[in-house]
Amino acid sequence: MPTWVALLRAVNLGSHNKVSMPALRTALAEAGYADVRTYMQSGNVILSSPVRTPGKVASGVGDVLRASFGIDTPVLVRTPRQLRAVAEWSPFAEQAAERPASVHVLHLDTAPDATALATLLSTDWGADLVAARELEIVIAYGETMHDSRLQHGAILKRLATTGTARNWRTLLALVDLC
Repeated sequence: MPTWVALLRAVNLGSHNKVSMPALRTALAEAGYADVRTYMQSGNVILSSPVRTPGKVASGVGDVLRASFGIDTPVLVRTPRQLRAVAEWSPFAEQAAERPASVHVLHLDTAPDATALATLLSTDWGADLVAARELEIVIAYGETMHDSRLQHGAILKRLATTGTARNWRTLLALVDLC
């Protein structure tokens, strides 16, 4: 069975979309997924499924979230190979090694608007750096994300797509867990 990584958007952020990771693992196992593991409390799920397409896995995990927790949030699915490819690409390797929590990977649901992406990449963001590859945008924050103009929500709106972000440390942990 293929292994998948499901990235749940906006789960367990403050008081919103609370999901117990043990309860999620149980619900997913009861729904037929195998080898279900979670990483941290922020909606990172590694699982196996006979389903062979990421869209169907995302839909199935989303169905479990709605039915078991009453939460309707985007679920993005990647293969272990896709996550490894992003880690190997590592456009800001020095920053990722020195400050992995300040380098974020924004995983996109669909390809972004090409013109908007070109504008994003050509804009001078000061101390912040941005790079794009396929369905991932990588941002290296010069200081903190909170002081940056490169906020995740603003980027998604600008690119006319949906996505969810993980910091570099989490990306590497997910790659290791796969």
